[in-house]
Amino acid sequence: MDRMQAMHARRAPALWTICAALIALFATAFVCWLALSQPWLGLDKAHGADGPGIMLLGTDPAGRASEVPPTRLLAVEGAGRRIALTPFDAIDEPDVLPSLAAMDALYANQQAIWEALRAGPVTLVTEDGDFVVEAAPTRPFGSLPAIFWLQILVGAAPLVLGGWVLSLRRRDLSAWMFSLAGLGLAFSAMTAAWYSTRDLAVPGTGFYVASTLNLFGSLLFGACMSAMVMIYPVRLVPRWVVWSPLVIFGLWFLGSPLYLWPSRAEGAHLPTALEMLWITVGLLAQFWATRRRPKERAIVKWFGSSVLFGCGGFIALMAIPSALGYQPTIRQGHAFLLFLFVYLGLAIGVARYRMFDLGDWSFRLLFYAIGVAVLFAVDAALISVLSLEAVPAFSAALVLVVLIYLPLRDFLGRVVRRKPEAADLSDAVGGVALAPTPDMREARFRALLERAFNPLSIAPAPSDPTVPQLVGEGEALDMPAMPGIPALRMEWTGGGRKLFAPRDRDRAARIVETIARLDDLAQARDRAVEEERARIDRDVHDNIGVQLLGALHSVQPDRKDAMIRQTLADLRNIVANTRIEEASLRDTVADLRGEIGNLYDAAGVTLEWLDTGLPDAVIPAALVAALRAILREATGNALRHSGADRVSVRIRHGLAGLEVSVTDTGHGIADDAVRGNGLDNLEQRASTLGGDVTVDSGTGGTRVLVRLPWSLDERLAEAGE
Repeated sequence: MDRMQAMHARRAPALWTICAALIALFATAFVCWLALSQPWLGLDKAHGADGPGIMLLGTDPAGRASEVPPTRLLAVEGAGRRIALTPFDAIDEPDVLPSLAAMDALYANQQAIWEALRAGPVTLVTEDGDFVVEAAPTRPFGSLPAIFWLQILVGAAPLVLGGWVLSLRRRDLSAWMFSLAGLGLAFSAMTAAWYSTRDLAVPGTGFYVASTLNLFGSLLFGACMSAMVMIYPVRLVPRWVVWSPLVIFGLWFLGSPLYLWPSRAEGAHLPTALEMLWITVGLLAQFWATRRRPKERAIVKWFGSSVLFGCGGFIALMAIPSALGYQPTIRQGHAFLLFLFVYLGLAIGVARYRMFDLGDWSFRLLFYAIGVAVLFAVDAALISVLSLEAVPAFSAALVLVVLIYLPLRDFLGRVVRRKPEAADLSDAVGGVALAPTPDMREARFRALLERAFNPLSIAPAPSDPTVPQLVGEGEALDMPAMPGIPALRMEWTGGGRKLFAPRDRDRAARIVETIARLDDLAQARDRAVEEERARIDRDVHDNIGVQLLGALHSVQPDRKDAMIRQTLADLRNIVANTRIEEASLRDTVADLRGEIGNLYDAAGVTLEWLDTGLPDAVIPAALVAALRAILREATGNALRHSGADRVSVRIRHGLAGLEVSVTDTGHGIADDAVRGNGLDNLEQRASTLGGDVTVDSGTGGTRVLVRLPWSLDERLAEAGE
């Protein structure tokens, strides 16, 4: 796939993501239009502290009521009627009212005040006197408070993020649930942004519709999150069960417009608490289900903590106090900020853990879509606030996006995206070298390449280079084949945005070299293990067998016990690879003569032993061990297999070294006899010291002649170290 094909593969997701951003922008513009089209006095209101009415804390100097001092507003007279105000006319969220009847009374009062403000001048009846004012027909853009924009942000962010995830995972049910949850939060936050920041009044009918949509969005958000935790990251229930929270809480929602519930405590706060309980139980189940799946467990921890903190914090600050009849301690608009933690958790989770299996390139598509939305938003703001012409406003907006948004986006990307640490790559390289099977080795190597280079794709290479090799101008990087790993081609690094550079090739070469070195070390380890096993096998065969045979033939209990104890001691030394020290040649031969003589006496076989004339010299440890094993194995074979009644042992020395012969009078070795380990062990021991073994066998018996070098040449010295 070349660069144009890669761009084409992403075009559809990019368009879907940009459309989601434009929908969020349209929704923002619509809510702003609703807010700006209402009559405006410029009041700053709050609940009265000691009685009914609204306390005016102050007024906007640019508002029509700027002459009204901070006081308590008792009523509004206009359009031929007097509308008394209650403390409820100043609340942000009507859900806190004790009953649905009280909510209807609030809507009716708001409708009456709104109609009076639209009709013309009104009289504000306050504790400090009456003031005649005329509301401005529309609200200025600059009067929208920060809490309005905060709620707009909370509503727009999940729309964009939900659309982004859905556009990339359109067949994934968990992505649909996440997107629908974002839609619900957008309904809840954006409607609340309109009526919670009203100046004095909004249309009662619109207030009712917006409050109902706010409730619908809240329950939709919780129901979709409840469904999502049942299937993401691990499916826990059948598909039909996933829809149960949407059905249950959808029917619960219908109870409010149908007046089945006496208040929002039953119609809103109770189901919200149940949804939170459902989400918590689902997250705990996911935590248990992913106990042996590290990647999914990381997603559950990160995303679950975000959901619990965001949703749980909002419920603790808003829903629970309202359900108990208390006023929340903070404004709802500020509490909505907690929901951003849920979607911030998604953003960081995608960057760190590839939640929903979205790669880095798709993460950048989101930033591009946000950039488009920011461009249009800044352009509209410049035209509305500064009254600029269309072309200068768009140019200025483009400059602001380039100078502020793009650098900020790159900075956040560097902060959020975790680059593979050197230690992480070292562990990954080691995992490749130590993989127990070829399939696992290839899978780990592919994961290592993903981590180190983040390529757009990895596929089999058309050829097998000897070293990592750049293709073309860097469109691809070919990796050589290694044991258990075929030659692979990586296309477009940086998630598909960049060409491979020589430094990438050099880094790949270092990875290949490191894996090769680790392979060599692993093979050396395996060889050492096999050699140690062979050593133990030889020593047990050549030494322990003879000693056990002597104990078996011994009729004297004391001698049998002594031989068994000696056998156990030798066995421990063999297993522990205890170092044999150098010893006197005469003493070593004398000990062997006594040991083997006792064995032959017990077996009733004549042993002739001749070792006269041996020098009084110290021989190295390697020669001591070889002499013991050779004599034990040769005499043991003669005793066990030859059927002889007499065995002769001759040990002599010369200029070339020691010469050991063991001759029996048995039936000899048949031509078709299976060769055992004994003779092979003798030959290996002799060759290790530079010697040799000769075996002559016939009907008159068998003679084994072993020649061992006497001088301490280089090979003998190395073998003795």
